Amino acid sequence: MKKNRIWIIIAVMASALAGIVLVQVFWINNVLVQKEKLFDYQVNEALHTAAEKIETKFAAKIFGEAYGLTIIEDSLYTYAPRISDSIMQRVMESQMKDAIIAKNEKNKTEVSPFTGNNEIQGTIPNRPVVKLQQIEIDGSLPESYSDMENNFTPQIIEGLDKQFQQGSDLMKKTVDQFYIEMISRGLQPERWIDTAYLSKVLKEELMNRGIDAGFNYGVLKDNKYLITNASEGVKKELLMTQHKATLFPSNIFSEPDYLFVDFPNQKNYLFQSVWMLLFGSLLFTAIIIVVFTYTIHILYRQKKLSEIKSDFINNMTHEFKTPLATISLAVDAISNPIIIENKDKILHYSHIIKEENRRMNGQVEKVLQMAMLDRNQINLSKDEIDIHDIIVRAVENISILIEEKGGKIHTELNAENFELTGDEVHLMNVIYNLLDNANKYSPEIPEIVVRTENNKFGIFIYVKDNGIGMTQENLKMIFEKFYRVPTGNIHNVKGFGLGLAYVKAILDAHNGTINVISQPDKGSEFKIFIPFQS
Repeated sequence: MKKNRIWIIIAVMASALAGIVLVQVFWINNVLVQKEKLFDYQVNEALHTAAEKIETKFAAKIFGEAYGLTIIEDSLYTYAPRISDSIMQRVMESQMKDAIIAKNEKNKTEVSPFTGNNEIQGTIPNRPVVKLQQIEIDGSLPESYSDMENNFTPQIIEGLDKQFQQGSDLMKKTVDQFYIEMISRGLQPERWIDTAYLSKVLKEELMNRGIDAGFNYGVLKDNKYLITNASEGVKKELLMTQHKATLFPSNIFSEPDYLFVDFPNQKNYLFQSVWMLLFGSLLFTAIIIVVFTYTIHILYRQKKLSEIKSDFINNMTHEFKTPLATISLAVDAISNPIIIENKDKILHYSHIIKEENRRMNGQVEKVLQMAMLDRNQINLSKDEIDIHDIIVRAVENISILIEEKGGKIHTELNAENFELTGDEVHLMNVIYNLLDNANKYSPEIPEIVVRTENNKFGIFIYVKDNGIGMTQENLKMIFEKFYRVPTGNIHNVKGFGLGLAYVKAILDAHNGTINVISQPDKGSEFKIFIPFQS
């Protein structure tokens, strides 16, 4: 695949990935914004409901003080509509309806509105009743006042009218006391609302809306705290909150009191409410990014392998072309009538043909061996061997090539325990390949050092040269099949790029390791470890 096409594919995939990430970010941000709006709405709704409950309690307190009654707390909490709303409406209209107080079957009294049309209507006004105690009327009431007129004598009806009138007067007197109380001394919630009560009402209303986050609250008037559970350091932040409500919305006679609520960990709470959504989104986005990165890596790797295989074919063609050409020339020479009668010449050319044939056969064997190693089909013959003896023989075989370039090879066989279990032939090839590489990539006079040492687990073999060295990029690829360190456009280094790949495969089969330290123009040092028992 051409490089330009790869870049186009990468650009398209990167753009699509960036688009997916941006959509995810926008979507997550939108979810958080909607969650925050819903949270603010529910909190403000809870505050207004709590303020209504508190106002209801205050109104009931005034009624209780007027009649000497005990207020049933539970009935106040279930009484969501405000009594004061209906009372305020009637005071402003100067049309206070009468009321009757009747004892119900549960021994608790009920206050119901009553009009001058001799007809009992609904509760105040068409809402649930306020339950009081200690007020009784002898007897029970019929279902409607019209039934009374049909079933009782005029004297009884007249007596009931008087009782209704007394109840109406009592209600008017109570309403008057309620508003006199508001005007004369103010609501002063700090006198009758304690912190525990306010916390209870707020917590109940927030929990009813599914909000269980920790909060600070305060009741303020003229920017002064009347009631609060906030510490000194948090009070300023409490004033900055957007969650507030008027504590007594029906009070038009004095400056309003405000109920503030602040959530110190609001952002964390909102994140926790959508953490599964966020986690899933981030997880799948991360998977897409990882897959995208891996795909790019595979594309480059495949491109690199394609280039390496092309180089391998070119090198193989070159490696086979030279000996074939040499053999062809030798055969032509032998066919010459002058040479054919010269026995020494024929032997010389026969030797050339044999060596070139051996050389081609060796190259083919390397390719076949690598294929067998890839399929784990190669059988190692592991025996007790002397690794120093193998190193000495490998040095002797390569010495001629090194001396041809004017170089030298030094051995420092310092290992005290040099016997191990391994395949002699393949380990011999490993040492030879390393020495051959050192010679190939030393353009000037080669200086090669072979050194051994051991620990209690195995033997270390070091092969150091003064060659061209390698970059960090080359070091990552040198053990790949068909990879050859580039030396320019001139084919001055022979081989298929299988030598170090073969070395790595054989050492892996012996449970050994190989490492290399190298810098450009400063040579390389290969470090081999072979365990005693492999």
